[in-house]
Amino acid sequence: PARRYAPGGEGPCREKQGASIMARLSVVVPVYNVEDCLPWCLDSLEVQTLSDIEILCVNDGSTDGSRSVLASYADRDARIRVIDKPNGGLSSARNAGIDAASAPYVSFLDSDDRYTPNACERIVAALDETGADVLTFGANPYPAEDGYPWLEHVLSPRDVVYDAFSMDLVLKESSLPFSWRTACRTDFLRESGITFEQDLRFGEDQVFAFAVYPRSSKTALISDKLYDYRVSRPGSLMDRLRATPGKRLMEHVTIAGAIFADWQQAGFLHEHAADMAFWLCTFVLYDALDLAPASADEIFASTGQMLAPYRELLDAARADMPQAVSALIDAAFDVGELKGAAHRERLMFAFDRYRYGRKRAAGRAAKRLLRGANGN
Repeated sequence: PARRYAPGGEGPCREKQGASIMARLSVVVPVYNVEDCLPWCLDSLEVQTLSDIEILCVNDGSTDGSRSVLASYADRDARIRVIDKPNGGLSSARNAGIDAASAPYVSFLDSDDRYTPNACERIVAALDETGADVLTFGANPYPAEDGYPWLEHVLSPRDVVYDAFSMDLVLKESSLPFSWRTACRTDFLRESGITFEQDLRFGEDQVFAFAVYPRSSKTALISDKLYDYRVSRPGSLMDRLRATPGKRLMEHVTIAGAIFADWQQAGFLHEHAADMAFWLCTFVLYDALDLAPASADEIFASTGQMLAPYRELLDAARADMPQAVSALIDAAFDVGELKGAAHRERLMFAFDRYRYGRKRAAGRAAKRLLRGANGN
């Protein structure tokens, strides 16, 4: 269902002096205790080449000077609307922005990041030209020297349109996991009942992506890098979880549980059970094998508990699963299958061989062996 999309040039600015223009794009900016970097974000919106936008700044109960910063910007720019609400978290703030959006398209800009000057214009042009429900675009790590190979890869989508949902969107494309580089048709979100999951403290972007892509009638990816993403903010939850792989993977189990539950309820899981088992291996189980045995066992056991309601469905899909995937799913259902370091290494090698081929799998195994010899 995919076809190549040739990105067009920048469209004309739609601002008309002295006229009231309906906004083409609602930009939702969730704000919580970010007074130091908030001007950097809002300045990038003030200089957009597309002027007919509305800027929905959702003050999520900030206790620092963020509210004063918002007030000063709203006083000088009529496009900025401040929405005050009690603290409820990032998802709650984004949902409040979606509820308030009046433009045909809605996008999300985190308050410690910024848009490139032509971002809004390209978002609107691409959605207009493709007629897509969902648009995902590229981004730059900020500062550039904080980028790393995985991040550079996922922030660099190709130019392509999917006229129907394909698992390639979530398994092969550079489309995950950040919702701030996705824009949607506002009515699509409302008609589909899609909101951000407010019960998750981490990973709401993954759940949102797995909600919008299979429900979208048409999805466009463009290679334009329209967003500067602040890679690390000291003290943030993501910053802390990077330093604790075991806790991060346990959060991944919770995220996967929310996605599996949604896909089961929506009827997607039955058709894609084998592919979702593979995704779960890449998202949780493979990395867990590289942890200390007790931590690995805990994560596999939690994954098995999460998968318990879907066991019959997964068993029926075994014929479509590679043996390497099936073996990891079996180990989640029976942690006793993780029989020591040698067995774990065999599971990792088999999964690597399936994904990358024997030669690259051998190279990855050699690196793990060297790392173990060095005590890392």
